[in-house]
Amino acid sequence: MFFHQGKLDMVLTTQAYASMSNAQELVPIEKRYEDVKLSAEYVESRVKYPKFVFETILDYVEKSLGTFPKYPLAVDIGCGPGLMSTVFLAPYFDKVLGVDISESQIEQATLNNKHSNIEYSLSVAEKLPVEENSVTLIQVATALHWLNYEKFYRECDRVLVPGGVIAAFSYTVKDILIVNHPRSLAIQDVLMRISNKLASFDINPYYSERNEWAARRYTYPRLQIPYEDTKRVDGQYMEFPSTISGILRCLMTTAYIRLFVNNSEENQLWWKDCHQRLMEAYGTDDPEAPLTFKLEVFMLLGRKPTL
Repeated sequence: MFFHQGKLDMVLTTQAYASMSNAQELVPIEKRYEDVKLSAEYVESRVKYPKFVFETILDYVEKSLGTFPKYPLAVDIGCGPGLMSTVFLAPYFDKVLGVDISESQIEQATLNNKHSNIEYSLSVAEKLPVEENSVTLIQVATALHWLNYEKFYRECDRVLVPGGVIAAFSYTVKDILIVNHPRSLAIQDVLMRISNKLASFDINPYYSERNEWAARRYTYPRLQIPYEDTKRVDGQYMEFPSTISGILRCLMTTAYIRLFVNNSEENQLWWKDCHQRLMEAYGTDDPEAPLTFKLEVFMLLGRKPTL
């Protein structure tokens, strides 16, 4: 058993994993992103992590294992179409393996792939197609909250080399900040009202306990990496130039939002009204009026013992 004394209780038990909300039963996890159209929209509208996220991870890897021209192998869990996180690892590893449970996402990632050292595979995170003690870095971007933590962390311990690193990071769309706009507070107020409705257990049947774990920035004890050597990073923001409609298109790449909006004609009319209310707050009738927003990134880092 690799879990250190006192941290085993932080890991999600099998019983807790099995106790899922009604939202999960409505749409199984493996089906939430199994959509060819969504995979393409990911490429166009989903936010892409900035360079500083990967610099933070690589610095942690370097402090653990030393400096090398390239490290042997990295695995990117929940890679999606590959452009949000996987491709950034290519210059630093001999091989990068991106895995996802969505066949359409893997197809899109393979289509997007321009790196000879990146490979994509349909696989669950809890049973990776790699050898024991072979992986330098396991990266989990915007996906940790969907995993069976007990099984996943055990699998990490199986495949990581001594000193290997787990890096889990995400962001929350519940707190969107508007940058450099004279009506930023009014726009943020509208976005907050939209977010509160979408993230309501009483209103949105697709919003689950797992979405709430991400909204609370991975602070729940059960999500923590069960190694002694860990680090948490908060207060880092990524900024994106976009438009009024662009922000809403970005939100629609999030499963619980997309599923709710598309669930009924009433919800679709409400979503159309959201566009209108944002334009009014902005002071424009142009849905493509420029608007820059930023989101906070939070990170969990952990290092497998060397002994």
